[in-house]
Amino acid sequence: MKTAYRFIFVLLIVLGQTSLAQNRITGTLRDASNSEAVAFVNIGMLRAADSVLVSGTMSDDDGKFKLVVPEGDYQLRISAIGYETFIANFSVDGDKDFGIIKLMRGSVTLDQVTVTEKRPLFAVEGEKTLYNVAEDPSIQTGTVSDALQNAPGVEVDVQGNIKVEGASSVEVWINDRPSHLNEENLKTYLQTLPANSIDHIEVITNPSARYGTDADGIINIVTTAKVKRNEFVSFGVNASSQPFAMPWVSYVWANDKISLNMYANFNRSHSTSTTESTQNIYAMVDDSLVPSGTRTEMFEEEENSLGGSLSLSFDYQIDSANSLNCWGWFGPGTELSTQQGHSERQEFLQQVGNYNYNLTSTSDNGWFWGSFGLYYRHLFDQKGHNLSVSVDCFANSSNSDEEWTRAYIVPVGYGRSVCEVIRNGMYNYSADVDYVYPFSKNDELAVGFSGGFKQNLNSVVYDTLAGDSYVNDANRSYQYTEHSTNYQTYATYQRKFGNFTVKPGLRWEHYTTILEYADAPSFNLNLPHDNFLPSLHMSYRTKSMHNIKLSYTHRVNDPRSRQLTTYVFYDEESFSTGNPNLLSTLTDYLEGGWTKYWNKFGSVGINAYYRYKDNTISTISESMYDDVFGRTVLFSRPVNVGSAYNAGATFNVTYRPTGMFNVRFYANLYKNHFETIYLGQSVVNDNVSYSFRINLWTKLWDRLEVHASTRYNSPTRDLFSERMGGMSVNCGMRADFFDRKLSVYLNANDIFNQEHWGNSLSSPYVQSTSDFKYSSTFVSAGFTLRFGKMELENQAQSGAEKGSESQQEQQF
Repeated sequence: MKTAYRFIFVLLIVLGQTSLAQNRITGTLRDASNSEAVAFVNIGMLRAADSVLVSGTMSDDDGKFKLVVPEGDYQLRISAIGYETFIANFSVDGDKDFGIIKLMRGSVTLDQVTVTEKRPLFAVEGEKTLYNVAEDPSIQTGTVSDALQNAPGVEVDVQGNIKVEGASSVEVWINDRPSHLNEENLKTYLQTLPANSIDHIEVITNPSARYGTDADGIINIVTTAKVKRNEFVSFGVNASSQPFAMPWVSYVWANDKISLNMYANFNRSHSTSTTESTQNIYAMVDDSLVPSGTRTEMFEEEENSLGGSLSLSFDYQIDSANSLNCWGWFGPGTELSTQQGHSERQEFLQQVGNYNYNLTSTSDNGWFWGSFGLYYRHLFDQKGHNLSVSVDCFANSSNSDEEWTRAYIVPVGYGRSVCEVIRNGMYNYSADVDYVYPFSKNDELAVGFSGGFKQNLNSVVYDTLAGDSYVNDANRSYQYTEHSTNYQTYATYQRKFGNFTVKPGLRWEHYTTILEYADAPSFNLNLPHDNFLPSLHMSYRTKSMHNIKLSYTHRVNDPRSRQLTTYVFYDEESFSTGNPNLLSTLTDYLEGGWTKYWNKFGSVGINAYYRYKDNTISTISESMYDDVFGRTVLFSRPVNVGSAYNAGATFNVTYRPTGMFNVRFYANLYKNHFETIYLGQSVVNDNVSYSFRINLWTKLWDRLEVHASTRYNSPTRDLFSERMGGMSVNCGMRADFFDRKLSVYLNANDIFNQEHWGNSLSSPYVQSTSDFKYSSTFVSAGFTLRFGKMELENQAQSGAEKGSESQQEQQF
């Protein structure tokens, strides 16, 4: 296997080097009137057949430029503000030097000149961190995916997956609205769209209510280009040695008013894992804790899954002020898993003795999901005044049929066979209205309202083999339906005082949840909640690119309905129930930071946060005698364990001498504090943890990307539990061939196989440890083939002046 990996890796390098052996196009730009060098001018090589951008660069301080292209017919396009566009059509069959190219001054006379201050390359504005791509000449010849590599806190791996530092989930928006593109569609879009079609990228790690999302982070890509015509077909295969395989296909058709995007995939995977655990249970006897029982287990699990999805997105630009977008996704899936293992149990108080058995089980799972949405937007002007309305619907259905047998070694002849059937069904729909009104250059008001309904059906039928037939186990079978409605409204106001921005906001939420049990109506619940959530974001930046930010948010996490019910849920070795006296968890989150940016170096920054929680909800495990088991077993229930806080700081350094190379270093130090009253005694837990991460990304010869990363996390502790630390090292590369018609990637994940994890639990009633191992070391690879044409209008980036059609054109 290792030999195969090395062969693939070497083959990719050889192919990359073969593709990179191309022809050099050089020249020097001079002003035709005074022969002075013309620096920092956009230069592009377009394929003559379809005007697709093949390569691009900018002239240096001396007006010199160099491009690398394969043989073929091309158009050289040189454009700069104040000069007429230079166009040259020619054929390439070797290196070519254009010598001195004289640019003619433009003949357009401006009646009024408005001097606009150049925007900083990076800046913080309220809750947003901005990367002004249009101001970065070093990235103009790349793609949007390359530009994202330079956005603060954003990382794109070799497969095109996007992550944001400090956010566990990320949404990608395009022009201030969700992209609604499937994962592979989005990757193709970002890897083919030129970076010079982007004005700026906004990174938001603490979205306000205005964005109407549950994600922790948002990346908003704001374009300056308009697609006149685009017909694009792409397909590929992603695979790994786990093993996993996913072939997919995508089709895009668009003109200046209509855009149609279709995507389909099929995936198959296989995985194995091993779990080892030990557990000691204690019980209270005569006011003292004594051992009740011990358990040791070792299980091996194997899973095989099949799935797929189909998505469709349709955009219609009705006119310059109105646009409509609708989308739909759906997909089925199935998973077959088998488990085998061994368990040994000792009882010291009731049913005294040893109980050792071998377990075999088979589980067949299936699911189907579907989603549909509609989005309408009206622009009142081009300054941000807009109204948007969206409707979303989602539904899924899943089922699981599991059969397992405990074959006891001790006592001999004792056994248990079970058939368990689980059915889940859920659907919800919601509607949102958002209105944004910038009533002056420095003031913006945003208000919105949303409402929705959700229904969730859960059914468990638990049958035990008795003789030759199965008998229903009423203690472990149940069925309930959960209905919930929600209404939310918000208002945010943003005010700019020069480079100082302040953005207060307030959100009101109303939830009502109704829980109904089919066979136990006495456990039904009706739970209303009303929450008021204030927020405040402030930022300040200087002309020398010092950025300071400070934010505060208040959040409320209401208990889930199952956490509040007194219905008892039985498992094989434990049972649990809810707690009707639970209070909502209140969280106050304060965050501040300073970052200094340099155009040629990168950035240095430090961010600190303090998160205080009151009425923290945690699960407490105790031991209790129960008649269903006839012995003392673990009993779990949620409780408000008191107050807790998390405080920490992140130090980060980014070195990016150009837009095609960066190294990022993150170091985190944080403290977790928990305190509660347990068994009449005060319990306090303080834990200091740390982590660090280093990422490297570079793009060579405009064709070959290289990625490498390493991370380490120290052990962390909760109120009663501890989780082990870990590290990983990943590296990979991605290469483009044939004018990005073919892309190939190869990635090695967790080279030293350190990503398995374990945890331990230590409380008065139970002490346990577990270790979970899986195949974290693997190689993934894939390719993408693209066919089609993307034509973009980009007057600003090309340097052509509005209203001027004059061009210099020469034939070579």
